[in-house]
Amino acid sequence: MLLATFQIIGGFVLLLLGGEGTVRGASSIATRFKVSPYVIGATVVAFGTSTPELAVTISASLSGSPDLALGNVVGSNIANLGLILGLAAMVSTLILPRGTLRREVPMMAVVAILLIVFGWDGGITRFEGIVLLVAMVTLIVTTILSHRFDTSGDEEINKYSLPISLLFLFTGIAALIFGGNVIVSGATTISRHLGVPEWVIGIGVVAVGTSLPEVAASVTAAAKGKGELAIGNVFGSNAFNVLFVLGIGSVIEPIQVENPIKFDLIVFLIMTIFPVFLLIVWHKLPRWSGIILFSGYISYIGFSFGLFT
Repeated sequence: MLLATFQIIGGFVLLLLGGEGTVRGASSIATRFKVSPYVIGATVVAFGTSTPELAVTISASLSGSPDLALGNVVGSNIANLGLILGLAAMVSTLILPRGTLRREVPMMAVVAILLIVFGWDGGITRFEGIVLLVAMVTLIVTTILSHRFDTSGDEEINKYSLPISLLFLFTGIAALIFGGNVIVSGATTISRHLGVPEWVIGIGVVAVGTSLPEVAASVTAAAKGKGELAIGNVFGSNAFNVLFVLGIGSVIEPIQVENPIKFDLIVFLIMTIFPVFLLIVWHKLPRWSGIILFSGYISYIGFSFGLFT
């Protein structure tokens, strides 16, 4: 039990360090192509900060822990919207340009619909995983092609030489993969020892842990007045989690969970609709909306762990 606790703590540290290294290396490489801040946030940064979810989900799938695999993705997406976007909006009002909004709202709708439709029966089949992967490739190509090249915001991202950038990138990914393996092992041991369902561990403890890189990236971006980057990171990360992480995990091993997940999927849908609605109406997320998102997430976690029953 004590060893498993240290495994989770050590795994979280590796995820945080690995996510930071991945983001630094990938962002440095991406800025050389002079793409817009949103594209960097929705693709490169989202990919880097979501690699922990990928590592945990693959490890969980291979080790026969489907509840942990799917719970991690659903919990991480809810954490991205409630915890991360909420904290970022509380730090500073987040503004999204009208043109970017028109392009990205359909993307968020497709991601939410696919997760709810495919996951409503409690699992993701191998065929559904292939559909998710095809949608991921389409999304990345569309996102890059639909944004004009823009050098604004490049000064906010450190540029390193190519060798240093690659070192950050690959070292970070290695730390993320190892950290994911360690967390899966520790979380599974604790859940079985305490009789806590793996699903609850996945949507709570592991989901928050794998979301730490997004917290650092989005809150830092918001504090620097880069709301577009913060929103792009959250939306892109959610898309990556659903389309790529679940896609890869279910292709490797079809995912079928034992616990009912409809409530969690409904929470995810509500947490998606709320900020998107505000962005459509006002093109921004005021600080009060951040308080609502954050409070909603805390309530969801409390309910999941039975604190309100």
